[in-house]
Amino acid sequence: MKRRIVLAGIAGTCFALWRKQARPPALLAGRAMGCEWKMLTDEKASLEDLRPGIAAVLEHWEQVLSTWRQDSDLSRHNRGEPAGADLSRVLSLAEQLHRDTGGTFDHRMLSQLTAAGFGPGGSGIDLSSLGKGFAVDRVTGHLREQGIRRFVFSLAGEVRAGEGTWPVEIESPDHAGGGPPETIRLSGQALATSGNYRQGKPQADGMISSHILDPVSGRPVLRPPCSVTVIAGDAATASAWATALFVKGPDSPIPAGMQALWRGSF
Repeated sequence: MKRRIVLAGIAGTCFALWRKQARPPALLAGRAMGCEWKMLTDEKASLEDLRPGIAAVLEHWEQVLSTWRQDSDLSRHNRGEPAGADLSRVLSLAEQLHRDTGGTFDHRMLSQLTAAGFGPGGSGIDLSSLGKGFAVDRVTGHLREQGIRRFVFSLAGEVRAGEGTWPVEIESPDHAGGGPPETIRLSGQALATSGNYRQGKPQADGMISSHILDPVSGRPVLRPPCSVTVIAGDAATASAWATALFVKGPDSPIPAGMQALWRGSF
């Protein structure tokens, strides 16, 4: 297995949050945006008191950004309605990340995603490679408003840590070989992973047709089972760059201040 340290869509990586902290951390979990979320904190806090606020933040941004909800802000915008303030905020960020990645992160490919068998239908904008990371950042802000400083929060493949050091495990894409997980220690950082081994379509030659699209061809990226994890200052940026790097490949440069870890065959 090759590795390249140079750390999603949103695709395909499972994180186990370790428990080696000075004070045994408490776990809070739930579901949103079609996947599980988890929070660990070693602060003295009533976790159940935090649950409604976290759930409300996630529900709000799912209603803004989902392409699977026909009444969401984004779905209505894709049908021609003007974007509201919250959606405009994310669209502006998506445009900036589109420029920063040289167009490799492209949020305007909903019709191509649907044609590849991964989308909900329709055409226009798809923010799935950004939305979960953006929501994680909003939860982070909410927790800090509640006085919680030491925590780690995950939503599918997007993770963000507050103060303290939090080991996060990234599973191997090589299920057949049973490769060991990679441990990343986060402190005041975010992490996102894009991969093809959970949502992709296996091909006869051992390649996987990914749900991640190449903006140049408009078609799914073909790679063996692999993933790339990006560490950045916020989860939205990490998410977009994980998607972009999966398209670009393991030899692609990344901006200063970020790290990337490839796993699998590539």
